[in-house]
Amino acid sequence: MKDSIVDPKALNLSQGQFGTTFNGQTYQIDALATLNDWQYATYVDSMGRVCVARRQLPDGDWDSLSFDDYVIDHTDVHNVPVLGICPSDGTIHLAFDHHNSPLHYRVSQPGVATSPESIAWSTDLFGPITSELVRGVELTKLTYPIFVTMPDGALQLYYRIGMSGDGDTHLAEYRPDADGWKILGAFVSGQGRFVDSTSRNAYHNGFDFDTAGRLHTTWVWRESINLLSNHDLQYAYSDDSGHTWRNREGTRVGVTGQEPMHLHSRGITVRPIPYGWGMMNQVTQTLDDRGRIHVVLWQQPPTAAEASADLGTWRYVHYWGDDRGTWHQHQLPYFGRKPTVLAGGDDLILVFTKSSDPDYHGKDSGGPLYVIAAASADEWSTWREIYRSTDTFVGEPRVDRHRWQASGVLSIYAQQAPTAPGAPSPLRVLDIDPEVR
Repeated sequence: MKDSIVDPKALNLSQGQFGTTFNGQTYQIDALATLNDWQYATYVDSMGRVCVARRQLPDGDWDSLSFDDYVIDHTDVHNVPVLGICPSDGTIHLAFDHHNSPLHYRVSQPGVATSPESIAWSTDLFGPITSELVRGVELTKLTYPIFVTMPDGALQLYYRIGMSGDGDTHLAEYRPDADGWKILGAFVSGQGRFVDSTSRNAYHNGFDFDTAGRLHTTWVWRESINLLSNHDLQYAYSDDSGHTWRNREGTRVGVTGQEPMHLHSRGITVRPIPYGWGMMNQVTQTLDDRGRIHVVLWQQPPTAAEASADLGTWRYVHYWGDDRGTWHQHQLPYFGRKPTVLAGGDDLILVFTKSSDPDYHGKDSGGPLYVIAAASADEWSTWREIYRSTDTFVGEPRVDRHRWQASGVLSIYAQQAPTAPGAPSPLRVLDIDPEVR
């Protein structure tokens, strides 16, 4: 294990409606990413500046850049920074400070991530902030940007347009050999009637390509700003990188930019979870080596006697789709804040913090960092602890999925708990070899 400090004085809030750190939320995809043995992190420093840092693996020191032309001066930790790396041209893409807001986006010069040894690390490598991916097309009311590297080396950006309970999920694609960004449009619509609701939004657990190039996504529906309006687990896949979408039976259920999927799309609900039951949104998904999709949700247990809004009664539930398209579920013996799941071969690992008070709305009590694992031999029914920190961390740790897939090293990005509410604290990256591959 290696324990490195990205920034000794990263930002903490004394209190915030949805938590106290911008550096570690499950919808922060990606905060940490690797290309060609160089690792990159984005975060918010103690002055509210968006930063991007890099180091050469495995033992290089972090070299951090702080952008002085923009300061995050509020307490809404939805507004995290995320980064994407395009292997095709070596550009580094940054998006930050969004919650039903105009796009805030900047991109580096080509070659910065493909020839890092020969390039001096400087803010001059990055262009100005813009609200446009395509010239003349301003993006507004944007939330949860997610960069995804495509199998062919291009880059995608997923994002919501609209607000909680009333929004659509959109897709854009960056190809340097095709004049950069192209906006493809909405592929999940919030339209349709559910009980007395006429609008909603999808909260996605992620977007993952398997080894055959198939793209998978899962999500839950949210009917209003009320957390208890989350319901039902959805699944769809695409064999053309998100242009056309199909349900688990292979039936076409959506075309991006033309016929978005919606509440009543045939066969996309793979597990009913009742409205009002008690379930967190935007948690985690992964694919194992056989291409099976795994989702871990944080929710009121399916076997509970009644619904609950108390996060203290909620538990982790593992859902997965088998080779025949049948979905299964199993409640885990561990629970904590929103986790991250990864596959090592066909086995699974889960990374999370376990706070003394699971309700992080207002303040974050923090807790130890856990890594647990389960084998596929008994269908992931036996979980074992393989790491627990002695230090306390706030937020929800992020994992470098790119490094994990390339080398089997688990790099975990986590904000250390402050010594006093609102005091700056170290943003750390812990490297662990979990020996599950």
